[in-house]
Amino acid sequence: MKKTSFMVSLIVPIIFSTTLLATKANHSTEWKSYSNIATDKKWTITFQQSIDRQSITGNVFLIDANNKPIAITTTTSGKQLTIQPATRLKHQASYKIIVTNQLQSTKGKAMNEEIIIPFTTVKETATTAVKTFASEYDLQWQMPSADYKQFHLVGTKNHEAVGGYETRAGHTVFDIKIGGTRDSVKAAYGAPLASITKYNTKYTLNYTDKYDQETSGTYLIDGQYVTFFYDAHQNNRVRSVSWVNAATEMSKPGFFATPSTALRGSFEDLMVELINQTRVAHGLHPLIYTPTYNSIAREHSTSMADNDFFGHSDLDGLRGGDRMKKGGVTYNWWGENLAYGQYSAIHAHEALMNSLGHRENILRKEFTHVFVGVDFNSNNQPYFTINFYSL
Repeated sequence: MKKTSFMVSLIVPIIFSTTLLATKANHSTEWKSYSNIATDKKWTITFQQSIDRQSITGNVFLIDANNKPIAITTTTSGKQLTIQPATRLKHQASYKIIVTNQLQSTKGKAMNEEIIIPFTTVKETATTAVKTFASEYDLQWQMPSADYKQFHLVGTKNHEAVGGYETRAGHTVFDIKIGGTRDSVKAAYGAPLASITKYNTKYTLNYTDKYDQETSGTYLIDGQYVTFFYDAHQNNRVRSVSWVNAATEMSKPGFFATPSTALRGSFEDLMVELINQTRVAHGLHPLIYTPTYNSIAREHSTSMADNDFFGHSDLDGLRGGDRMKKGGVTYNWWGENLAYGQYSAIHAHEALMNSLGHRENILRKEFTHVFVGVDFNSNNQPYFTINFYSL
């Protein structure tokens, strides 16, 4: 018996805020020393008067143990001054935030309070991963647990977390709970970004699929590009969340990554993990991965990429089951999902989950095995061919 689906057409460490109250006195105050501080910590100081934004320059600093200034970003909101390192600080290193007594209120008068906040950053810890995957960014995805009920990814670069992907039900990231609603995201953050500009090129972001479903939204939150993925078939619940810090996003020169053998293999392997996480979350058994057959699926992806077509029938008129049989796969049931136009395995999987026929293949209880083939066209766009079957 055969089952064939149809084509599909076609981004953390949570930053907590420590609020400090500045007293109104004409002297220097050194706050207690803070330890184990995250390397991207955001600090908020509350004064008794509204702050003159223009007076921040030359009056607010972050320095290291050698009194060397560190670049910061600052924002004001009434009486609150927020300070954050522009880049991640070193691990287990000492720093000080300094606000001079010449910081002014909106009335044009000095606050008359020098504030010094000493702190030491957290120790560097190695992430233990059961599997690792190359990514479309200059980071490596690490999979910390083999338990699909605990599935999440940590994006690391130079032993630091610079991104993540969360699927665990009930977990909260960026103040949004996995399993929460799309409306809760919009209530917290408003409309998503319309575009991202890189190297003077604006890349328009589209969140609506071919079925006019709003399936995701990307926001810039506390220096992180965050994408919330919604499940159109479960009342637009938040299915998962991915994020990368701004520097990592900007390090990717365009929309699509530069192809490589490592990236192709990682897209293939990660797609299987994403499928299995989803199946387990829906009470099904994970599929057995048979990568020895990846070349069968890859051949079809290569043909689509090289010949500029997208469909289940190849140039010889063969469909997925025919190609599988020709490649030596024995099966009772078979199915095939195709994706094209998304720049990563994560985005491709999320798109497939919002396309009913593809979703049914991913969640079909009869299937026991899977293999995946990926290739790229001349514009670096990946084509995914996913073959399911049961013995």
